[in-house]
This record gives sequence, C-alpha cells and structure tokens, in this order.
Amino acid sequence: IVFAIGVVELAIWPASDYSGDYGTGYGRPFVPNVLEGDELKYKLDMEINQGRAAMMGIMGALVGEAVTGQTLAEQYASGNLIGYGPP
Repeated sequence: IVFAIGVVELAIWPASDYSGDYGTGYGRPFVPNVLEGDELKYKLDMEINQGRAAMMGIMGALVGEAVTGQTLAEQYASGNLIGYGPP
C-alpha cells in the first residue's frame, strides 16, 4: 500500500503541482467530463461547503470530548449525548 501511494504521489499526481488541478475532473469515475462556467463554479462551491460542514462536525466532536472527557464512541455507548435523547 505504501509503495502504491508513493508511485501515485511521485509519478501520477506530483505534489509539486500547487494548482490543485490534477486532471481528474469532477463527477462519476471513468466517465470523461469537462465542466465549465456556472456548473464548475457550483461543483467547486459545493465541495468547499461540504468540507466546511465536515470541519464543523469534527469540531463539535472535539468540544464534546473536551467537555465530557469521553470520546464520541464512549458518549454514544453511555447515552451521554448532550442535547440529544433522554437525559
């Protein structure tokens, strides 16, 4: 697995390409598509917004762990989900 990742990083998608455009496109895999204009902007905005939502979710889990001293799995197992479910 490490060798395969090394090949991808060094040969296929070089880390020296700081533009972020690796030529993989957007949409379904193995289906060539070229997005332009409003559709490309919509897809890029959607990707950024989903990343922001994921970061907020992780931050919520970290804050919950800091407040209760339990990991998210421990909180779920003990029923100690603050604000959710019966007290």
